[in-house]
Amino acid sequence: MQLEEILSELKNYTGTFPRLALERAIESKSAITPFLLATLESCTNNLEMLLEDSDYILHLYALYLLAQFREKSAYPLIIKFFSVPGDIAMDVTGDVVTEDLGRIIASVFDGNLDPIKQLVENQQVNEFIRSAALNSLIVLVAQSIISREQVIQYFEELFLTKLEKKPDLIWSNLVINSCELCPIELKKYIDEIFEQGLIDELFIEQDDVDDSLLEGVSSALTKLHNDPHHSLINNAVSEMKSWACFHQEKLKTNYGIFPDSSSFTKSSKTAKPQGNKKRKMQKKARRKNRTKKK
Repeated sequence: MQLEEILSELKNYTGTFPRLALERAIESKSAITPFLLATLESCTNNLEMLLEDSDYILHLYALYLLAQFREKSAYPLIIKFFSVPGDIAMDVTGDVVTEDLGRIIASVFDGNLDPIKQLVENQQVNEFIRSAALNSLIVLVAQSIISREQVIQYFEELFLTKLEKKPDLIWSNLVINSCELCPIELKKYIDEIFEQGLIDELFIEQDDVDDSLLEGVSSALTKLHNDPHHSLINNAVSEMKSWACFHQEKLKTNYGIFPDSSSFTKSSKTAKPQGNKKRKMQKKARRKNRTKKK
């Protein structure tokens, strides 16, 4: 299969999983990478047009392939793509944001934390994208790419000065991600945030924080390291093959005859065992996604 054929197969959603084209894309890593990078850059500059063309899906394959390739030059492009103000970046990527964006960012991370921090702190960006950027830091810790201490220090800055003290999903997600690290050093800040009413207890409660503290730092880090949901993207085929949009019978049952493009990453697999609060957060993210129907 020639490069042009691969890109053609991956360009539009047809209802069938393009396994062969993806496998050939992986085999053609060196040749296809420049085209995938160019795709992300072009899409970033044309998000409105991308939103109108609901069949176009190459940018989603590009995200997963570049993540698998550990393509560091994709890091600033992905950050730029998801830094566009408002909801449009989420609208054109469906559940990629709530399911895998943190892992994707971590997979292309080039060693500079500043772009992730800027994305987290950018109040013009969709709240679920900002939360995914937070989660990318936890993935980087889980994979021993950065230290727990680096993230704890940054989270302390977020609690103290870098986030506006108003009810916002980012606060709930900050506490959730803090708890992944056994937040002994952050407990006083977390308690204050709960007292100020900035946490939506649908997602996490004080008891959940207390339970995470009992786990201990060493145990928490071991659990993170062994959790596949905090892994890097290692194979685009295995990551995408179970998307519900490629399983028509399931789509007809769950979404009617025509799925909307937010189903692109609604997996046919069982729910991730990350706790009830995180699953509720993901469900809320899906309801918020305004991607138009095909």
